[in-house]
Parts: sequence; C-alpha cells; structure tokens
Amino acid sequence: MNIHLTYRDMSFDTSSFVISSYGDGALITPVYFAGKIIEYCSDATFEIVNPITGIKRRFYIEDMSRVDFAGSDFHVIRGREITLSVDNRKAERFKIQREATVTIKGKKSVRLIINDLSVRGISLLVGKYSDNFNIGDEIEIDLVNEETLKHITFVSKIIRKFKVGDLDAVGCEVKNVSTGLLMYLQFKKMQKHSHNDQRMFEEAI
Repeated sequence: MNIHLTYRDMSFDTSSFVISSYGDGALITPVYFAGKIIEYCSDATFEIVNPITGIKRRFYIEDMSRVDFAGSDFHVIRGREITLSVDNRKAERFKIQREATVTIKGKKSVRLIINDLSVRGISLLVGKYSDNFNIGDEIEIDLVNEETLKHITFVSKIIRKFKVGDLDAVGCEVKNVSTGLLMYLQFKKMQKHSHNDQRMFEEAI
C-alpha cells in the first residue's frame, strides 16, 4: 500500500505491506523517516489497490504506532475509510469562495479562488491560468483557516476541466487528508448548519 505521511512538519510518500489484522487496526511492515523507524504518527493517509479489479480504496490514519511483534519492529495503524470508490463522490461539499495559494508542479505559485471543497475533492476557479493546469497534474494548495488563521496544505490531482459560468475551472481529487483539513471541513459544516438554523428561525418569526 502507498502511504502519504506528515511527520515532523514534513510531508512525504512511502509504502508498506499489510501483514494481518491487529485488534481494531492492522499490522503493517515498518515505516521509516530519514533512515529511522517512526515511533508515532497521527497525520497520514494510505491507499490500497486491488491487483485483480484495480479498485482503489483510501483510508485516513488516526494513529500509527510502533510495536514489537515476535522480536521485530512493525507498525499498527488505526483509522477509517474516506473513499468508497473513485467514481462516487458522496462526501458533503462546502462552498468556500476563498483565495488560496496553488503551486503548480512544485514551481509556479498563483492565487486562486476555491469554489467548493470536500474530504475527497476540490474545485478551483483558474481563469486566465487555465493553460497552466492539465489533467493528471498534481498541485499543492495552501489555504488559511479563517477560524484559527492556521495554514492548511494538501496535495490534489487534477481529474477534469470545466466551466463555472464563464470562468474556467478544474476539479481535483484530494490526495492527502490532513488533520488540519478535516478540522476545517468540520468548522465549515458547523458554520453551514448554524446558518441554516438561523434562516429557519428568521422564517419562523
């Protein structure tokens, strides 16, 4: 399986193999950072591709801890699935309409408007920069949480190009779901529900 980790404020990709189930989690081969085994990590995602069907499943790791199993080092991961299929985006979308810094192929950075966001995908209004965005490209998005003023950085892969009204836009698949992104989506959900409750109250009076 492929794992995307955020560890010691650094993001990187690695791989591991599932050995067996382990309590409410899974026992996997050990994961290393800079040549040393990771003791504990609580900000990661991993994906598994069925070699027969080609179906990809993605999971959010709530915690990954080092264990000694039969005298050897392994990791135990616990988490939950965040993607059921690549063609079925059922996660709740939130209209963001906020600026974010988008880095294209690790080089050119531009300021763009996020149209909507979910735990699985994001759409961006790219406008005059449309020619710089191609299907299959991976981009890094840096968004500031307006509640905490903390930066949320994550990687997405462009999967389609379309228009929002007269504006060019791209739809992307989120590649790494961090704790910061999940907290931001929870904030937007609470904000949305609070707005809906206020509107219902105003209509009632």
